[in-house]
Amino acid sequence: MIASVFGRWSVNPSVGPMVLGAMMYARGVRILWRQGGRGRGVSTREVAAFAGGMAVLVVALVSPVDAKADSLLSVHMVQHLLFVLVAPPLLVLGRPALPMMLALPRSWRRSARRLEHSTGGRGVTRVFTQPVFVFLLHVAVMWAWHVPAFYDAAVRNNVVHAAEHTTFLATAMLFWWVVLEPGRRRRLARGAALMCVFADAMQSSALGALLAFAGTPLYEPYIRLSGAVAALRDQQLAGLIMWVPAGVVYLVIASILFVRWLQGMEREMRMLEGREERVPVQVER
Repeated sequence: MIASVFGRWSVNPSVGPMVLGAMMYARGVRILWRQGGRGRGVSTREVAAFAGGMAVLVVALVSPVDAKADSLLSVHMVQHLLFVLVAPPLLVLGRPALPMMLALPRSWRRSARRLEHSTGGRGVTRVFTQPVFVFLLHVAVMWAWHVPAFYDAAVRNNVVHAAEHTTFLATAMLFWWVVLEPGRRRRLARGAALMCVFADAMQSSALGALLAFAGTPLYEPYIRLSGAVAALRDQQLAGLIMWVPAGVVYLVIASILFVRWLQGMEREMRMLEGREERVPVQVER
């Protein structure tokens, strides 16, 4: 099984937009660094994060993971986790907005800024940066695509499958953008970010448990391919993948956010103590 999973790579049409996005990002970073020096605007660490996110998407879409996802639910679940839990945080940490904006023609940039500052643009931005709305949208997309009727349609139809991947990635990017908020002036409080990650981990674990403890296989394509018994075992493995490895990733992200939260509190305490030391003491006569 391992040899078959890691033995075949394929060409996926979805790679086209990825290549375009990577080229735009690289061009924008080159402009920033040419104007201000290496690391200006976007740091080398952020560029590495973006490159890592793109590499994860390549693995999800072009490697044998994609080829075997149609025949093994457990592999399909690995692919889903790459789309929602690994690639999006890395891409968001790469701060792609500024480089990609700079990569556009000047007239397009002006039009984009006008749209951003218009009444409609500001309204859309407010809605899609609200933590509760973004979280609920992300969860709704995740659970909806695991409804057997929708899931079976995605396995059978390439267009539906592409829509599944696109919505997974888009809503996950929104979610992690709100949680991590790279470069934004108004950051989500660290405590609130931790709560968002915790809530997302809980819903992912619940979905994994539902798959792992289901008494019957839920998805018809896998039953036809391998039979009910094998499909049920594969489904249980898929649930465990959503439950345990995904939980470890959530724990790592939550731990990083917690450490940053403590570091931020420590910096604020030092600044407060420094202000108190600089306040002149009035001596009564």
